[in-house]
Amino acid sequence: MSVNTDRIQYLFNRYMQKTCTREELQELFTFISQPENRAMLEQLMDTEYEALQPLAAANETDWEYIFQQVTQTKEGNVFPLEHKNRFRWVRVAAAAVVVLALGVGGYWFLNRLAKNNVAKNHGPVQQPIGDVQPGRNKAVLTLADGSVITLDSAQNGLLTRQGNINVVKNKNGEVEYQSTGHEQAAVSWNILATPKGGQYQLVLPDGSKVWLNAASSIRYPVAFTGTERRVELTGEAYFEVAPLGSHKVPFIVSIVTPSGVGGEVEVLGTHFNINAYSDEPAIATTLLEGKVKVSSMVNGQSSVIKPGQQAAIQQSQISIHDNIDMEQAVAWKNGLTAFTSADIKSIMRQVARWYNVEIVYEGVIPQRSFTGGISRDARLSELLHLLEVSKVHFRIEGNRIVVMG
Repeated sequence: MSVNTDRIQYLFNRYMQKTCTREELQELFTFISQPENRAMLEQLMDTEYEALQPLAAANETDWEYIFQQVTQTKEGNVFPLEHKNRFRWVRVAAAAVVVLALGVGGYWFLNRLAKNNVAKNHGPVQQPIGDVQPGRNKAVLTLADGSVITLDSAQNGLLTRQGNINVVKNKNGEVEYQSTGHEQAAVSWNILATPKGGQYQLVLPDGSKVWLNAASSIRYPVAFTGTERRVELTGEAYFEVAPLGSHKVPFIVSIVTPSGVGGEVEVLGTHFNINAYSDEPAIATTLLEGKVKVSSMVNGQSSVIKPGQQAAIQQSQISIHDNIDMEQAVAWKNGLTAFTSADIKSIMRQVARWYNVEIVYEGVIPQRSFTGGISRDARLSELLHLLEVSKVHFRIEGNRIVVMG
């Protein structure tokens, strides 16, 4: 079928200017739904990128929006962009988010914030009445003596001293443990915990970095001594483990579940993500770099995984999954609420944790799968609006979200 490029350019421009009629939008959707037209669509978006660059330069905040495809068809098939094109779209001001709904069957594209520190919200933002504000950097630090420091309201600088360790809130807003060089007395343990709607970053005494997701906690010593570096995790965290000199002291994450310790992850120096929420079907460890050993503490079963693999502990059994989308696994750490071939209930579990809302279901919910993502800085209504493209509907009642069939 021949393509009238002038006509498509006209329709695309009308869409970007939000002046499309219903008939023109349907015509554009029909064009986009054809895989052979994908290259032309990307060219149109590249042209839009060039036009939007001056807007970015005029804004003092340099936001990077990433071109992200989100697709769903009636058959549930997903048609991803080639990897080389996945992260290449537009750098614009925060007010210039462009969301393109693609196709009656459920194609849609959207932009997201992409800098590693993009999800560090440092204060309240304006929101419409009835909408829900996204989460932000928010956590409490519980010291060995039981005293509590509210980190989101604490000033940068020294927070406290514990033995020969200075606990500081550094210029990046992270909690960091710094040795004064004196001999360490008995080792004490701290707990960093985030509520729903919170996240935080931590630099451990050995220099290892931890990103803690919403409704999560990590318990750790203020100094690592002995033959291992052990921490305890509930919820979800991303780790960048620092090698400890030539001694190769293993770093061990004990995964704590409501029924006790559910597993362990042992590493020497690597990057990995652990999702161990109690309302998820499995404890999932995704490896980005290095090598880790995942063990079930119920039956002692263990497996070693390589980069790009995920180990899932479910009902004490370990299963290994290959060719994992690592970008999606750590999207939350990079400022994105993301999902791959996910049903609505798994998406809403993310929503409940990040937006601190209660989810209830009303009527028969369509059985559809979704792939895509949106900035964690987005208002809840923006995320729900995108999901409604595929005939799932929502009602916001204060901090209660009703999912309707």
